[in-house]
Amino acid sequence: MPCAIWGLPAQTLEKAGDFEIFDSPRSGGKYWISGTAAAQLISFNDNAKTLLTSWLCEQRNAGVEIPQIDSKVLEIVKSRRRLTVPKRLTAALLFIGRNLPELGQSIVIGKDDSITQRFCAETESRNLNETSALLMMLRDSGHVQGNFTMSGGAFVHLTAPGWHEFENLTLRAKDLAQAFIAMWFNAATNEAYVNGIAPAIAATGYKPIRIDKKEHNNKIDDEIIAEIRRSRFLVADFTCEAGKARGGVYYEAGFALGLGIPVIWTCKDTSINDLHFDTRQYAHIVWTNAADLFAQLKNRIGATIGDGPLLRS
Repeated sequence: MPCAIWGLPAQTLEKAGDFEIFDSPRSGGKYWISGTAAAQLISFNDNAKTLLTSWLCEQRNAGVEIPQIDSKVLEIVKSRRRLTVPKRLTAALLFIGRNLPELGQSIVIGKDDSITQRFCAETESRNLNETSALLMMLRDSGHVQGNFTMSGGAFVHLTAPGWHEFENLTLRAKDLAQAFIAMWFNAATNEAYVNGIAPAIAATGYKPIRIDKKEHNNKIDDEIIAEIRRSRFLVADFTCEAGKARGGVYYEAGFALGLGIPVIWTCKDTSINDLHFDTRQYAHIVWTNAADLFAQLKNRIGATIGDGPLLRS
């Protein structure tokens, strides 16, 4: 069956009622889509489809095995901006490093196969011209070597500097033992912190830090920035009073994203309608009580971040 997004060959995993589940290389993997959304995709051009594909990859990287596409998601995707070129180059380098069969071998990008389609998905590339441009920039920066064809294909492998950068991107952060918590400091969220967020972080091998729990002599904003920089990831909980979004949490989450630090998004079910439109695209853990938050957060950390150094030691 053709992929509902790109029309390229894909596997249909399930079809029932008004939805289908596809496993599509060009879309980066599995996704669920409603019949209404599939019909709306007819009007999407390649740029819009690329942004939707990038959203799907982002959701999977956040731990959502099968992201769901409905009409609301399509509206959110329309407001997305394309990834910066440096972020796309990082994605390309990571893809090559993770998909090389073994040291000394090369990977072929540019054929009409699933590897090339997945490379397009992960690097937000619309066509072979863009994949070729990314690979040539990695070559010019000394990160890859190989043969390039006139048709835009490439047969490449990582160089020594490329492997060094790959290791920096994938391993350096794993040594960080701290997880920063951004949330509403209030009695209404105390149980969520004490019995949900903090123990979930500790159970996966990290040290939870909340800025109001840390003694310091510096300006609070400086301490927040410094502690986020020292953290492996950030948990941002958007639970709030009705109609009163927590601006500080949005700021801290945005700052972490700008540094390339993973953010795990959480929100109590009673506050989900107060989420800002710009962040609804992220895969939030919607929780009902502290025990539910603990279970979901522990699983999300394990799936997207992995065990921390405190657990491994």
